[in-house]
Formats: sequence, C-alpha cells, structure tokens
Amino acid sequence: QISRLARSVGRACMPCTHAAYLRAAAECRTPCDAVALAADPSLGLSYEALLSICAARLVAATKASMGRHRAKAAAITQRYEGGAHLVAIASELDLPPTMLARVVLEERYSLRKGAKGRHGAGALLRSPSLIDDPRLRSEVAAAVASDAAYGPAVDAARRLTGLQQELVLSQELRARGIPFLSEEQLRERGEAKTPDALLPVPLLVRGRQVHWVDSKATFGDPASHAEYAATQFASYVNRYASGLVLYWFGFDEAIDDSDDLVLLDAFPDDCELMSHCALLTAPALAR
Repeated sequence: QISRLARSVGRACMPCTHAAYLRAAAECRTPCDAVALAADPSLGLSYEALLSICAARLVAATKASMGRHRAKAAAITQRYEGGAHLVAIASELDLPPTMLARVVLEERYSLRKGAKGRHGAGALLRSPSLIDDPRLRSEVAAAVASDAAYGPAVDAARRLTGLQQELVLSQELRARGIPFLSEEQLRERGEAKTPDALLPVPLLVRGRQVHWVDSKATFGDPASHAEYAATQFASYVNRYASGLVLYWFGFDEAIDDSDDLVLLDAFPDDCELMSHCALLTAPALAR
C-alpha cells in the first residue's frame, strides 16, 4: 500500500464527486466491498480511498455505540464468563472485537472507562500477556488479532503510513528546491502551531498563495475535514495565512469550500515560488 502511495505522487489531482462519496460511504462496509467498488469505473475511487472511507464510517459508528455497549458491560461480561467467545459476541453486537474486549476488560478489572495509560484497558490490549487469567488472555489476544479496524497493530500501521506520506512530502519539496521548515524544526523553535511544512517563501499553487503544507494520509470526507479544520487548519491559517492540504487518498469535492485552503490529492506540478515583486505586495503573515 505504501509503495503504491509513493508512486501515485504527481498524478492528476481530481476530487471525487459528493455523490460518489455518499455511495461509497453507504456501500463500503468491509475490505471486500472496497475491492469490488474500486473496480467500478463510474465511482472513480481507489482501493485505498475506499478503505479509508470504510474505516471512517466504522469509527464513527463505534463511537456512537460505545456508550450503549458500556452500559451493558456487566451482561456482556456475564455472557463471556458463561463460555461465549469475545470474537463471537463482537460479531453478534456488530462491534469491533478489540472494542468488545475493552468493554469486558474494563468491567472485569474495574478499570476507568476510556482511561489511557496504565490505568486503562489499552495497556492490556497492547500486551495481553499482562492479563492474569489464561482464558481471558487468550481471548483478548485473539480479538485484537482478528480486528482490521482497531488495535495496536492497526494504530501502528496508520502511524507508519502517515510518516511515509510526510516523508514523500519532504522529498517533493526538496526535489523542487522549495525551502521549508519541518514540523520538528518548528517545535524546536518553540512554535505552538506546527504544520508538516512551513514555507518561508510562499508558493503559488493554481494562482493561490500557499504558506504551509499539511499531509493527511487519509480520504478527506466532510466529517474528518471539519474536525481537522477546527482543530488544526484554522490555527494554521490564523498564524501563517493560507495553506495547502494534501489528502493523499483523495477527497470529497464538497469539502473544497475555503478560500484559505488549497486541497489536492498529490503534490502539484504546476507550482512556483513567489517572485520578489510578488512578495512585496503579498499580505503579511498573520500573527
């Protein structure tokens, strides 16, 4: 998957239609669905984009239902203690196995709901060997291993993909001779707002000024984009002015509605450093 992403850099940047996104969100429920839908030319979405849409839908549904399942934690744990397997219970409840295991661990060991670190179930999910009960240890390990959407291995794969695409971004900038400050360099300078690349000399991208670039190894759907805009992009715009967001798996055209954000799914070939004269007339960076 990562090598395919790297090879995709430089291709034409075309957002998907909102209708195509809505269809994908409704029909793509499993990786098998993603394979079938990726072969449909009328949809125009890659396998990676469809997997991202599927994962986002599952995460949203899980977040919405976790409160209900935690309210029934005692009954769920009783079923497990009566001999039912965690993976089977998860399938019946339409809940990712890792999240079902979390519910049982929180109930069984009186752990604080949703707590992180050593006081939460996450430590036991990452290291089932810490669980003292042999059957529960085996069941939790099986639940985590069977889960394609949640769990330590999935989290690690997502982080790796994100880091890979940040590396691709830096390679694209260096290959074009575009000076930039990395997120790490910005932190070393004490900056509170740290996009993946801050551009000391702005770029012109399709006639628009770009002062920073942020890499997102995901598909840009309305819900995730709204969250990114509120928690990250708005502060970048306030601090540095307009920027470029790269949604490497594509994005729904409906989210491309801001004068301050250029959205693309690959680094643009048609970009250039602003000239000295253009810089003299450009607005100052926001402070």
